[in-house]
Amino acid sequence: MTRKEIWVYIERNNSGVEDVSLEILGKGTELSNISGYILVGLIAGTPEKKLIDLVIEHGADRVALLKNEMLNEYSTDYFVNAISEYIKNDPPEVMLIGATQNGRDLAGRLAGRLKTGLTANAITLSIDREGMLLAGVPAYGGKILAEIGCEYGRPQMSTVRPGTFKMKEVKNKKGEVDEFIPNLSAIRQRVRIVERNVSEVNDLTRSERTIIGGNGTRGDLTLLKELAQLMNAEIGVTRPLADRGVAPRELQVGSTGYSLKSKIALVLGVSGSEHFTSGIRDCEEVIAIDVDEKSEIFNHCDYCMVGDIFEVLPLTIKKMEETR
Repeated sequence: MTRKEIWVYIERNNSGVEDVSLEILGKGTELSNISGYILVGLIAGTPEKKLIDLVIEHGADRVALLKNEMLNEYSTDYFVNAISEYIKNDPPEVMLIGATQNGRDLAGRLAGRLKTGLTANAITLSIDREGMLLAGVPAYGGKILAEIGCEYGRPQMSTVRPGTFKMKEVKNKKGEVDEFIPNLSAIRQRVRIVERNVSEVNDLTRSERTIIGGNGTRGDLTLLKELAQLMNAEIGVTRPLADRGVAPRELQVGSTGYSLKSKIALVLGVSGSEHFTSGIRDCEEVIAIDVDEKSEIFNHCDYCMVGDIFEVLPLTIKKMEETR
């Protein structure tokens, strides 16, 4: 027996809620309207009332609150046991989790505990007439979009790439709150947080202007940073630069990084592989500069320039400084 519900795991952070959780609620509202399923936000811990209200305002018909102070900090052991205890006898049809570091950890272990299927890093979501969740995942370098369904096992689970969907606030939305107190006294916590470092990197998925550097930068982002300051833009990089440690992983754009919805994306020294271009497909205007006139990136931009960025950018920066 399953509940005709779509559950969205609401990941908490120091400032409230991870944006991806609210983004999934936005998409969940659409899926709920199509399928007739109830949309539920799953929150663990002892959050303030304003956080619960926020989840309802973003579309949840009901909030399932796993109330226990031991769940205020993420712990694999506590969270997997608490959630599986709550849903194992009466699972929802669908459960969606943001593809963050903690979200990926939770989703994989939870799917194993519940003996159900899991699709990873989805960028599209739909529900067919039979109630099957179809999660679209880029494959073969982004050349195809594989739609994956889970025929057996419930809930049907998928993680969702941050920045893929838009948040949607529902005015005057009313929702119920169900509390469940999981028993965690017998659970041995094997991993404990001893130090927390919060990244100072801004969220690329919220950037209106983004400058993205690839191998053509030779790993030197100095000019990009100067230009970003003049444009009030954020810096992003391709996977090779993130792999080499030129920039933190939080700045990676593409199928294994973040998807952008920038009004302007300036792409510099990027060849334009499918892995990368899937991350800029929703940008309103893409401008690319590359030294290779046959570069694939020129097939994915609105404006292109053939040139050496180390010659073009100094002139651009100088002109912008003169006309600020």
